[in-house]
Amino acid sequence: MGLQLVQEIMDRHPVSINVNDYVTHVRQLMRDYHMTLPVVDDNKEVEGIISELDILNITSTKSNVTVKGYTTEVPVITGDMDIKQVAAIMIQSRTSFAPVLESAGGRKLCGTLNMKDIFKNLGPSDIPDQKVGELMTQKVKTCSSDEHLAKVWTNMLETGYSGYPVVDSHNMLVGMVTRHDIIKSGGVRIEREDEHGTRMGTSSSVSHIMSTPAYTITPETSLKEAIEMMVKLDVGRLCVTNRDKLVGIINRYDVVRAYVD
Repeated sequence: MGLQLVQEIMDRHPVSINVNDYVTHVRQLMRDYHMTLPVVDDNKEVEGIISELDILNITSTKSNVTVKGYTTEVPVITGDMDIKQVAAIMIQSRTSFAPVLESAGGRKLCGTLNMKDIFKNLGPSDIPDQKVGELMTQKVKTCSSDEHLAKVWTNMLETGYSGYPVVDSHNMLVGMVTRHDIIKSGGVRIEREDEHGTRMGTSSSVSHIMSTPAYTITPETSLKEAIEMMVKLDVGRLCVTNRDKLVGIINRYDVVRAYVD
């Protein structure tokens, strides 16, 4: 990748929302665009971002609730910064999306950058010569197909994970469920359950919205092959299996972190 700059790969025509927009409008945008969104004021200056996780955390269905108060602050990124430098900043701040500002001293929005942009622009020389098994997360948070969405929703809020593999009682992989699946299904409108997730009477189950089959690779797959597969399928994560049993998961974040390291 060399000294490639943010301005060379950023989205120059980003969708943004106003700090006074209603949450109901933002939910619809996220269903349409499947992405975190920059939040700006009336002068197009960046206030922060709002993510799918933030939207999941807003349980009110009232039509007059605005985005103000639910935005998350993000590090300063400008178009003249080097991609590797920005990747390190995003990993350190644990964000996969950032507005690109016009200048370090101003707050005007001129674009957006996400981890997917960085991931897709990794060149052959940027990819470590490693196997998936060396980078994958081994202690994977999973769910079952008969679990209620309200419980999975609560778990996603608590862990910050954006997707769970769905397994059966023998740890055999049967599918995948993501935050976006829940938002798209309208599951964000579920009333907040108690902390144990025991009152599930009106909640739908994972089986109704999960994606099947889940995309898989083995621990012996090269990182290069894993990247090619994720780009071709346009997915953010791959389940790692051994004899059809789930043994790990690898995502774009893991790959970019290996590149930075």
